[in-house]
Amino acid sequence: MKLGFRFRRFSALFWLLLFTAYSVAAMGVVILDAADGGLDGLSGVSTVTIHADEEMRSLGASQLAAVYRARSGVPFMSLPPGSTVKVVWPDGSSEYVVVVDPASRTGMKPVPGTQQSAPDGAGAGSMKAPAREEGF
Repeated sequence: MKLGFRFRRFSALFWLLLFTAYSVAAMGVVILDAADGGLDGLSGVSTVTIHADEEMRSLGASQLAAVYRARSGVPFMSLPPGSTVKVVWPDGSSEYVVVVDPASRTGMKPVPGTQQSAPDGAGAGSMKAPAREEGF
């Protein structure tokens, strides 16, 4: 009798922990990729890299977020203030930004120290012709 009660309690605890772990893992960070879906043609995004000034990056991230909100099923509830978003610029460089004011033109602020350069060969801006081998 005691063994059955312990088993049921253990089983309930196991499923509760599994559900909690899944919920935390599913929360994840939203990634706004400028090269995905032709978003690199937006005026505030096309020339932006992590080396641009903060205002340009903020404007570009805000444009990407506006398109993300427009495509989502609940535009007024997606990306609320305080949300952290990873932005991948057209050249492949990336950084994290925080939503400060969704209604503002520059409502996204880059998080200092999160900028990462583009990996070699990534992004449209870093396309290189293949090296020619001599002797053939």
